[in-house]
Amino acid sequence: MYGGGMQPRQRIRVTSAGGVVYRWDGDKPLFLLLASNKRGVWCLPKGLIEEGEDEVTTAMREVREETGVSRVKLHGKLGAIKYQFGFRAKTYDKTVHFFLFETDQADAKVGTEHDAMEWMAYEKALQTLSYPNEKEMLSKASSIIKSEKEHSAEAKPGQTKLPTS
Repeated sequence: MYGGGMQPRQRIRVTSAGGVVYRWDGDKPLFLLLASNKRGVWCLPKGLIEEGEDEVTTAMREVREETGVSRVKLHGKLGAIKYQFGFRAKTYDKTVHFFLFETDQADAKVGTEHDAMEWMAYEKALQTLSYPNEKEMLSKASSIIKSEKEHSAEAKPGQTKLPTS
C-alpha cells in the first residue's frame, strides 16, 4: 500500500505499422527518413492502425501520408518493435510492425507531421536514425536487400561470363 494517494498509471496498448522505404540510386539503395524538429528526432514513417485496416495497409497509408511516396512494392515484414512511453499520466505500450518497401519514386514530399525528409545511404541513415529499435529494422532491411540483390544476380539465366584473356 502506498501513501500519498498515488494511483497506478493507466496502461494503454497501441498498435502501429510503418515501413522502411528504399529506392535504387545506381547500384546502392537509399533509405527514406523523416525529421521532426519539434521532437528533435529522425525516424521511419509509421502510424496508428485504423479500424478496418491490416498492418500492411496501414504501413502503406502512413508511408503515402508522411512522405508522398505512393508507388511501393512490398518485400515482406521486417518484424515488430515494442516500447513504452508516458504521456498525460498514462503509460502507453506500443507495438510497431515494420515492412520493407521498394519504390522507384524519388520525388517524395514531407507530410504535415514532420519538418524534413531525406534519402540516405545505409551508413548515413543508420547514424542519423534516433531510435535504436528503428536502427535494428533498418539493418534487417539492408541485409534483406543485399541478399535479394546477390540472389537476383546469380539467378539470371542465359548469362555466361566470358573468359578474360
